[in-house]
Amino acid sequence: MSSVLIATTYVPFPPWALLFCFVPLWLWLNEPQRTGRGAFFGGWLTQFVFTLIGNHWIAHTAKEFGYFPWPLAILVLLLFAAFIHLHVPMASYLSVVLRNRLNLRGARFFFVMALVFSLVERIWPMIFPYNMGYTLLWAQWPVYQWADVIGFSGLSSIIFLINAWIAWMWVQRHDTKRVLRHAGVLAFLLGGFTLAGLWHARTWQHTDAEVKALVVQANIGNLEKAYAEQGRGFLFGITSKFVELTQKGLSEHPDADLVVWPETAFPDSPDRPEFSQSRLDQIAAGLGPLEKPLLIGAYSKDPSPTGRARDALTYNAVFLLDSRGKPLDQPYRKTDLLMFGEYLPLSETFPILLEWLPFISNFGRGQGPMVLNWQRPTGEVRLGPQICYEGLFPDFSRGLALKGAEVLVNVTNDSWFGTPFEPRQHMNKTLARAIEVRRPLVRSTNTGISTAILADGTQLQRSPSDQEWTGLYRIPYKQNPPLTFYTRYGHWDWLLLCLALLLLLKMRGNKEDHA
Repeated sequence: MSSVLIATTYVPFPPWALLFCFVPLWLWLNEPQRTGRGAFFGGWLTQFVFTLIGNHWIAHTAKEFGYFPWPLAILVLLLFAAFIHLHVPMASYLSVVLRNRLNLRGARFFFVMALVFSLVERIWPMIFPYNMGYTLLWAQWPVYQWADVIGFSGLSSIIFLINAWIAWMWVQRHDTKRVLRHAGVLAFLLGGFTLAGLWHARTWQHTDAEVKALVVQANIGNLEKAYAEQGRGFLFGITSKFVELTQKGLSEHPDADLVVWPETAFPDSPDRPEFSQSRLDQIAAGLGPLEKPLLIGAYSKDPSPTGRARDALTYNAVFLLDSRGKPLDQPYRKTDLLMFGEYLPLSETFPILLEWLPFISNFGRGQGPMVLNWQRPTGEVRLGPQICYEGLFPDFSRGLALKGAEVLVNVTNDSWFGTPFEPRQHMNKTLARAIEVRRPLVRSTNTGISTAILADGTQLQRSPSDQEWTGLYRIPYKQNPPLTFYTRYGHWDWLLLCLALLLLLKMRGNKEDHA
């Protein structure tokens, strides 16, 4: 049952079961006959089912990106679901083993379980980092405002603890007075935490500057993107579409300060004009007279050892250009690459793997978070670029804030993943970074969802999916903003979780534990 509750509580569903979605699994683990092996299988089955429901788009991606036939694409999904969230069976196994060895019972066992699940979730490597804390932002529950102190991983820990409390109350349901007393305390704490979140957000409503960003969503198809990446045409047409949409958007919003194009929107390398001059000329001819700087996703290349573009190491990058295509700062090169999408594990050791799997890109890796300095007539703006997948990693955005970024800009291409699940999941996780570091974030996508979020959590207009679209975002921000507690200290709360776990394990059981 937990598998269905978890899956239908996560984005894009409303989080209706957030406070009790793990309760059925934990009640099952609490049964005295449960063994470590049985617990592992139960946890594995739970994660397998909720992954099939919430990440079914993996099959679509395998078909679109890998050109797999549907039977093979479904096999990829089944393998993904079998292994991607193994932290759930691992935490289930550890919890039951600890219970059986230390004779944990009742409330103590449920809270030990919550802490074990939280800690294992944090250390377990995931291709697509995931926790239930993100659902608070999706639901616009003001509790999410505390992510600038404990991060969304910390909020996920609180959700685990609440699930443990409710599981214990269910076990104690025969004692109505006690359960009602505990339910009242829980409701009071949640209400207070919610009101405090509303108050806490007000701190970040004070700004002293504004940037008006025109976001361009060209809705380029997968085939066009793939052919352009392989140098098989469509370069001129893709650039023309972005130029034309930008012209249209600027005619409607001539007060825009900055134009933002999504990931790899410019299908060439602006830092190598010997390869890309004709595309740069398209920008200069179409946008030069408009005098608006561009922040665009594109490719960056190292010098070619042979003089041929295909022999140069290529990077997924973000460029800050003037309206004629001239760089205004060094490009940012993507650091966190998507496994099996932008690099192939072990391909450096076994290059033949790239010949066997030619649809997998082989991008170079950047040097970490980097701030782009945009000189405006009214003063400098420090932009913090992140490319697609990098928006899922809190530490990357923390790095941007620590380097002085004032406005975050995420460029993304979600065209490979289908709708509606992945684009909403990806968007929600990316917007969460703005709360953790309290920097406004503008998100520009190829096919949707383009949007923006302010430092206080206010979410602005969302673009439609799979449509050409332009939109202007007025982004108030604070110059030289202070660092949040989470930005400074990161995942500090895991120490508290470890300490709490040790204390619970050392405690002696009492009558209530065995009730």
